[in-house]
Amino acid sequence: MSRTSAAGGARALLRERLEPLRPPGYRRVAAALMVSNFGNGMQFVASVWLILELTDHPWGVPVVLLTGALPGVLLGPLIGMAMDRFPRRLLFVITDLFAAISLAAAAALTLSGNLQIWHVYVMVFLLGLVESTSMPTGAALVREIVPVDKLLPANATSGVAIQLGQVLGAATGGLLIAVSSVGIVLVANMVSFLASAAFIFGLRDAGRSRSAPTGPRGWRSTMAWSRQGLTYLWAHPRMLPSYLMLLLLFATLYMLNTLLAPFAVDVLDVGPGGLGLIDAMFALGAVCGGLALPLLTARLNRDRLAGLGVIGLGLALAGMGLSSGLLAPMLLYAAMGVSFQAFYVFRTRVQEAVPVDLQGRVMALIITSVGIGRLIVYGTLAVSAGAVTLRATYLTGGTVLAALGLVVTVAAFRRASASTPPTEEPTTTGPTLATEASPSRTLATEGRTS
Repeated sequence: MSRTSAAGGARALLRERLEPLRPPGYRRVAAALMVSNFGNGMQFVASVWLILELTDHPWGVPVVLLTGALPGVLLGPLIGMAMDRFPRRLLFVITDLFAAISLAAAAALTLSGNLQIWHVYVMVFLLGLVESTSMPTGAALVREIVPVDKLLPANATSGVAIQLGQVLGAATGGLLIAVSSVGIVLVANMVSFLASAAFIFGLRDAGRSRSAPTGPRGWRSTMAWSRQGLTYLWAHPRMLPSYLMLLLLFATLYMLNTLLAPFAVDVLDVGPGGLGLIDAMFALGAVCGGLALPLLTARLNRDRLAGLGVIGLGLALAGMGLSSGLLAPMLLYAAMGVSFQAFYVFRTRVQEAVPVDLQGRVMALIITSVGIGRLIVYGTLAVSAGAVTLRATYLTGGTVLAALGLVVTVAAFRRASASTPPTEEPTTTGPTLATEASPSRTLATEGRTS
């Protein structure tokens, strides 16, 4: 092959990979996700550091993680309804501004020396509410802006932006604490949320649900309207495998976040520096995998790739249970980052099957389920830390995940039809929602019976 043809092929691949960045609105959303996750990376370091400073109780960090998971469990349905009822652009901006105000208060208390332990838990709860709202709202905005047949490359690119933001944020947070104070980290995080809000505020042609009802709303109509997400999911059972795998990969991610610190320090004995290197390798693998995923799925069956990715993630997870030293865990976590890109295939499959107008109400089920999963993962690991070794947890979780990945892969290879993105948007018309009372009909009924 000549150098000219090789260069032409490289340019073609580059143009193909940059295709998701063409819509200006998508570039704004991707930038906002990167900036806000830069803040989330700093915030995780800051929250853990504050807990360690204010208390030496071993339950401190697990309780912080559980506190951050509560908003998704308690308020998931309300978040989903808000995503479909109000302009999503406005919801994202208000959420970021709320986070900035919360961080400003926490920074003032920290810098003045008046911060108490309960302040930290309140801050973590409020920021957990922000994360449970802004992340699915950002995904719904991407779904609105990007054509349905380009959704997977856009989701993969968003994943790259999120990973870059988180790893850079964690590194920046640690550096700021080392050279200054945790209060400065909170101020920097506040600025990151203001920048994220500015990016989304500039959107003009996206972010408004087209199905939001008008006129007065009673509680009966609101409940009926909120159930349409569950009704749609129940009426489309083909979505369930992708939906369940999405939840499983969410749980795996939170398990990784919880296990790594004690495993690196207490089992591998690599210290905080080694912990940072292992964690960074996951982000590096995720970035490389996210860059390659659209190019691979354009040429290969995406469902088969996703199944193989789940198998790879499970094997790498199990391998951590047998690892020692620093090099092997670093390579295994990089492999996990690459394999975790299967998550974006399953997320895209769910988004493709759901109309834009129902994204929030279907997403509410995911928000609530993920919140419950986080509580189970964090609670189980905290309670069983003394009875079940960390190595056994890695081995067991990895084996189960690899087995499920094998089932998904076999099913994908046995399926005769090719896995291709749809060319048309799904609709809410037809029998799916016909049995669900619309808000207007419910209000009319309430008026006749009152």
